[in-house]
Amino acid sequence: IIFYPFGKGLDKTDVIGPGTHLKAPWNDTYVYKVNETSSDENMDVLDKNGLSIHMDITLRFFPIPNKIGYIHEQFTKDYVNVLVIPEVRSTVRQVMGRYTAEEIYSTKRAEVENAITNETEAILHTNNVTATAVLIRSIVLPEQIKAAIENKLQQQQESLAYQYRLDKEKSEAERKRIAAEGESR
Repeated sequence: IIFYPFGKGLDKTDVIGPGTHLKAPWNDTYVYKVNETSSDENMDVLDKNGLSIHMDITLRFFPIPNKIGYIHEQFTKDYVNVLVIPEVRSTVRQVMGRYTAEEIYSTKRAEVENAITNETEAILHTNNVTATAVLIRSIVLPEQIKAAIENKLQQQQESLAYQYRLDKEKSEAERKRIAAEGESR
């Protein structure tokens, strides 16, 4: 984009594409990368119950090429640090605050990731940046909580296995009762 100090100022609508172009020496140009880039973030967030969770996320995004002038006017060339990263961090904290550590760790991880992605895309798109993905690389819970969740899940599986064996034995007993009635007739 070009800034004309002796004319119309920042030309937000006429984005110059790649190639050789002429400009007056008193005009300033600002060059932006419009290809998809990524940013890795490490952050501590609180779950629904106030438990601290450490997360590593990756955000993939790019500025909308024909809207670079608007991005520059509002956020300058440092739009990644001024807009993208703070919005992503805020959205992650909001979404994670709706779930418990157990849900995040085991049952609703995909739902959490989708909610973060959708809300981030909506916010950034209103500011002329396209978020293509927000990926949760890792979730680290405190050891005691992690052990308690794993223990609970293991007990649930054992309970289901025990219930399966009981149902199987009932079915076998019913089969034997029917067979015995058939032989007595």
